[in-house]
Amino acid sequence: MKEMKMKMPAEEAAYQERAREAGRIFAALQEKSTCGAYDDSFLSLLVEYQALFPQSENFDIFYAQYALAHDSVTVALEAAERAYEKKKCHYEVWKLLIECYKRLGDKRRLLTIEGVASRIYRFPVDVPIEKAELTESLALLSLAMGLPNLAPYVLGRARFGADGIEAPPGVFLGEFLPSFQEPADGWRYWSGVLVDRGRLHAKAMLLEALKETTDFPLAEDDAFVFDIMRAREIRSPLAIGGADAADLDGAQADDVQEGLHDVIVPLAGTEARQEVVFRSASIAEGRATLGKWVTSFFRLSERTEISSASPVILGKPIRLGHSPHRKKLVLHILIDALCWPEMKRRDFEPMPNLMRFFSKGVIFNNHYSVAEYTFPSLATIETGVYAHSSQVFNPTCMAELSTRYITIAEQMAHLGYYCVSTMGDATGIYPQVTRGYDRLMIVHGDASLAYRGVEQTVQTMRAFSECDPFILLHLMDAHPGSIADFQLPLATQVQLPLAERLAGAAEGVASVNLPHVPIYAEGVLEHMRSIDRSLGELFAYIEANYSEDEYIVQVYSDHGVSVFSDDVDYIGENQTGAAWMLRGAGVPQTGIVDELTSALDIYPATAHLAGFDAPAHLDGNLPKALGGEEREFVISNSLFPGQTYKLAIRSKMHEFRLESREPLDEDGMTDLRQPKLQQLFLRGKDRHSVEDEGLRQKFLAMARAHTAAIDTRGEVWREKRALRPSWFSGDRNEGKT
Repeated sequence: MKEMKMKMPAEEAAYQERAREAGRIFAALQEKSTCGAYDDSFLSLLVEYQALFPQSENFDIFYAQYALAHDSVTVALEAAERAYEKKKCHYEVWKLLIECYKRLGDKRRLLTIEGVASRIYRFPVDVPIEKAELTESLALLSLAMGLPNLAPYVLGRARFGADGIEAPPGVFLGEFLPSFQEPADGWRYWSGVLVDRGRLHAKAMLLEALKETTDFPLAEDDAFVFDIMRAREIRSPLAIGGADAADLDGAQADDVQEGLHDVIVPLAGTEARQEVVFRSASIAEGRATLGKWVTSFFRLSERTEISSASPVILGKPIRLGHSPHRKKLVLHILIDALCWPEMKRRDFEPMPNLMRFFSKGVIFNNHYSVAEYTFPSLATIETGVYAHSSQVFNPTCMAELSTRYITIAEQMAHLGYYCVSTMGDATGIYPQVTRGYDRLMIVHGDASLAYRGVEQTVQTMRAFSECDPFILLHLMDAHPGSIADFQLPLATQVQLPLAERLAGAAEGVASVNLPHVPIYAEGVLEHMRSIDRSLGELFAYIEANYSEDEYIVQVYSDHGVSVFSDDVDYIGENQTGAAWMLRGAGVPQTGIVDELTSALDIYPATAHLAGFDAPAHLDGNLPKALGGEEREFVISNSLFPGQTYKLAIRSKMHEFRLESREPLDEDGMTDLRQPKLQQLFLRGKDRHSVEDEGLRQKFLAMARAHTAAIDTRGEVWREKRALRPSWFSGDRNEGKT
């Protein structure tokens, strides 16, 4: 937009003045800190700074520095941890935490922060490891130095070699996944392999040979489905069932109105052909064979002792029985990269089963994702907050979701649902975004395909029809990938002319950058049709086995795709135009509605329908169609370190764009005092720019409010900035798919 020579509105002028004053104080504080002048004037300046921007992590950083200088380590740690909650990928915060943990002797936390800092900034890892803690410490270091979206793989599996610690690519298999913070209830995620039918022992035999090879994690072979479940290791006989059954999941005993209080016990072997013994009042001694690293399920109707000569992995028991406070089925289906604008352009032709099923519910026709790819988008959906709040946005920096954010699955577990992901990728496991699921079946290589996922979902619904399951099914069929790396649908291969078949074959291109060429567009459309055929089977099963008031089904996408756009636009209509629809108990049968909605709204909608209280800190909104209020605007933004920050704010009629001059730092921040780009458009088929200074300023004020935690206002930490060239050189699409 052309620069406008007119008086700056009062609100913007006030922001600029506060930014200038805060910048002056920040510079003075940083200079004093460099000189070690932590005196009364330092505190006075800090109080002035806090008055201007009370939520800034910079206040906590400076205060922690002051406290450390005066040997108040506990006070310094409290301030540093407050800063860490706000900015989990921040160099200055890590330095403070490392110093505090060293002084306090907290080796576990020191190892995690030094490991993450080593991954991002090549910070040296200098933590003494005791021999008794060696295995756990190396696993924790492997997690900290890895990528957050690869579970159960790790970028480097730390181990001792001939020349000290080495870290080739590896996998956690047949063992518990490490985590920065152990679960309070003791049920940790354990990594096994799924065998839903066929030979019980074959996969473990093969994987045992492959897991130690460095090529196995790099291949991300989609033939293997990992079975991740909350579990404990049992080394001595364990009695379970009977009177214990009502207390297994923390639900109230009188919450179950139907059923026999039977429990289902998942067990997995740690040895090949492991024998497990069952003893109860009615069974003197019964035996079963477990597959190594393979979970099998057993129904207990009375108190039963379980024992084995070798350790057994006990999955969290599942209590049977229904409750009138729950639905018999709550099913969320995430269709990754389903581009809703393209569906509308084609009059919904690619997915007739989807449209037929949800015509008896609500279909939001003006829905947008908050981010352009899965890693931050999934976190937004599962937490109901923006990525800069959850701090799950940097796909190269390992960090865990704060326990102050309760995920959807955790909420459903508290209500007594059996929470299971029947098929999906690993995006949310390490960062704790999928915290709350008792079991997650994970497949890599974008191979969470509908025909497999639907079958696994129907099996789960049938198996656990005597309790109330909450199921997440994450489908990747429609997610495009470079044809140099991913096989195309058969029909696309056969039906395209050779010239179109050979176009767009560049290697190493992230999906958000794939070009608008026929081979990608046709491939995505064919996959959409395939998804729809499989979903037709699933919807038919639901309609045949549940009444309308016994289930809630939601389908949504985490983002769209670029392959239907002439130009790559990370926050454009095609990349952020997403799907969302609902049907079942409590959902009005209104069909298609044009209300503006955001991915943030899925959480409060789930709370409203399932019956739990939505936390006050949510950024989402309960839509008017579901009994709430219609939102005025939706926000989509690209928060990817190493690239410029890009923001789109959409109302029903208008769209406002903003872009930063500098790239985002690893902490997700950039200077937004003078954006490189501000544009205002009239939305619609004839989208065009408009000149309306008053409206532009209104949107800019919204942008300022949204980006308060993203905007550095020019306050630059000198040491961090000095390392910048090594961070942002080369292609920064690592982790962005």
